[in-house]
Amino acid sequence: MNNYKLQEGFGERLKLERKRLSLSQAQFAEKVGLKRITQHMYEKEQNYPNYRYFRDISDLGVDLSYLFFNKKADTQRLELSLSTLKDIFSIVDDKCRDESGNPLTFEKRVEFFILLCVSISGRSEETFEIDNIVTLLSR
Repeated sequence: MNNYKLQEGFGERLKLERKRLSLSQAQFAEKVGLKRITQHMYEKEQNYPNYRYFRDISDLGVDLSYLFFNKKADTQRLELSLSTLKDIFSIVDDKCRDESGNPLTFEKRVEFFILLCVSISGRSEETFEIDNIVTLLSR
């Protein structure tokens, strides 16, 4: 496992996003199918979430760009540079694993990769084209 190191302050940013959505730890945890203590541990950076958690909190409106890269999606768009794509790949490689630590299916990993790219670039999934990444990588 790669153990991608989340940027310092991840837990505090997660807490701020939860509060921005006006949810208590218990409410937030319930919405994503966790116990409150698990949410507490994520916010204290005593444990780190997996792919399913990030996908579910994205559906709640959490800004993944802010969580992973400390850049607000509505004010500071990150370019999908080769460096950013490598960081996204590292996150996907580390977080897209099942409870036993085995990689999720290729389709699930691609789904999460696109979710992060869309979040970071500020585009919708309809306007995001994987071909743009292929073109960038082939330079």
